[in-house]
Amino acid sequence: MKPLDVNALMARAELSFRNRRHDAAKADLSTLIGIVGEHPAVLHLLALVEQQAGNTSAALAVFSRALMQSPLDPQINNNFANLLDAEGALDQAVVHYSKALSQVPNFWKARRNRATTLQKLGMFDMALLDLDQVIAANPADLDAYEARGGVHKAAGNSTAAGADFSHVVALSPSRPMAMHGLARLATERNEDDAFELYRSAHAISPRDLDVTLGYAEAIEAVGRSGAIELLEAAVDANPGWIAGHDSLARMRSEAGEFDSFAKNYAGAIARRPSDRALHLAYWSCLARGGEHAEALAALEAARPMLGSDPEIDLFEAVLASETGDTERAEMVFGRLDKSPEVELARGRNALRKGDPAYASAILEPLARDDLDAVIVWAHLSIAWRLTKDPRGAWLCEQPGLCGAQDLPMDAAAIDQLAEVLRGLHRTRSHPIGQSLRGGTQTRGRLFNRKESAIGRLETLLAKSVASHVANLPPLDVTHPLLRHRNTPLKFGGNWSVRLSSGGFHVNHVHPQGILSSACYVALPDMTGTTKEGWLELGSPPAELNIDLPPLATIEPSPGRLVLFPSYLYHGTRPFSDGERLTVAFDVETSAG
Repeated sequence: MKPLDVNALMARAELSFRNRRHDAAKADLSTLIGIVGEHPAVLHLLALVEQQAGNTSAALAVFSRALMQSPLDPQINNNFANLLDAEGALDQAVVHYSKALSQVPNFWKARRNRATTLQKLGMFDMALLDLDQVIAANPADLDAYEARGGVHKAAGNSTAAGADFSHVVALSPSRPMAMHGLARLATERNEDDAFELYRSAHAISPRDLDVTLGYAEAIEAVGRSGAIELLEAAVDANPGWIAGHDSLARMRSEAGEFDSFAKNYAGAIARRPSDRALHLAYWSCLARGGEHAEALAALEAARPMLGSDPEIDLFEAVLASETGDTERAEMVFGRLDKSPEVELARGRNALRKGDPAYASAILEPLARDDLDAVIVWAHLSIAWRLTKDPRGAWLCEQPGLCGAQDLPMDAAAIDQLAEVLRGLHRTRSHPIGQSLRGGTQTRGRLFNRKESAIGRLETLLAKSVASHVANLPPLDVTHPLLRHRNTPLKFGGNWSVRLSSGGFHVNHVHPQGILSSACYVALPDMTGTTKEGWLELGSPPAELNIDLPPLATIEPSPGRLVLFPSYLYHGTRPFSDGERLTVAFDVETSAG
């Protein structure tokens, strides 16, 4: 019998691997291991075959066997690191990329790969050091420029990111990652060419769902038709695509389709009845739109397919509470642990039941454990006021916590700003999950826009915020706002709201802020005595059915800025006729 040719077997296994004939490759590699033993090259190829076949646990095990035979092999370490990165074991991936580079410092692919993993870990400076080395040695490596653009973008350096992406597109216009990167940057910076860039990116990558979503939002942003239809087709082809479903529901709500904003979810679930993540996203979407009873009914209908687990039980408890069935909610809470998420929901249910003392007992430990938990402090403030706890005044009523300033803007400057803002309100109705009713809200960060009127406003607002912070009560490390009194701050989210006749804001809080705001630009006639359109601070949300008066009511005036703690519930009174145009923003810590 002719002896087996190990080189021919290895070559045949490699060919089978390239052609994705996994069983044939594994058969030849098993034969090879029987002949040559645990040879690192054979094990390496076997690991790659298992990985390509989707057998992750087997691939990890075989990679480990290969490294036992050759611990510092650069190729094995690089490919093992690639798998670890894909599985989310980022720290381990960096270790193995580094082992590869310790043997071959100019292993540029491994260095580029390590940079990508370092970016995911938030280690942007180290990632840039790797990519700078790759580009210095390989100035034609467009993959490295794309990767560096991604790191710069993640680090918040949009100028550098744009330069890298532009360099790639100038040399290779059909590169999908770079074109998408440019389109995303243009959208975030509200640049005029965002729509065209996204149209180009979508032409290059029509099946890339992230690109499709960005393109649909770019279509919407310039006021063109077709965004809803584009997303409808995409979610129909990809029924498990949750980000697409959520954006489509938002677009439908802003187009005025309040009765059917989430119908795309229902259709997808009919096709994927056992898709747990899809069900949970559907319930969340309905809840954001205020359809708690419909969400609870959908949860109950899904029980036969999904069964029960703590996450589903928490959904049930929250939805039951929001529909007013507080006893059912309390019963379900009894099956759950005492995690912060559960305890917050239990405390809110206690307020709805009319038991503020019980709510305080639940919420106070959460507030002590997380001084930045805005939504916890918001509910605790209500409980303390209802129980007449003096800490309620300490939290919400110290002089200087809230304040109003009239910006140094003349009527002409205010009118110019109003015209700019009106041009940005292109949708017909309010988005789901937001506080406004009877109006529209801009998307993205308003202060990223290039209009000079918005830039001048941002400058004035920054000065006013600094003045407000300088006049806050003294530093108090136990207070959720005053603990940040001497902390460097920055603008967080920023947007504009335009309310029309009958419009108002429901009482709400801003969970990501330290300070929140309302800056008035244009207002309806408010000469009567009913305080139509006025801002109210401190009134509980209506759904809690708690009769507490506001701590303050503030009269709007064009050019007036009002600042208050983000944990303070706030809303506005409806007005009968006209337009109420505002700019709002949150203030965050610079590290936030």
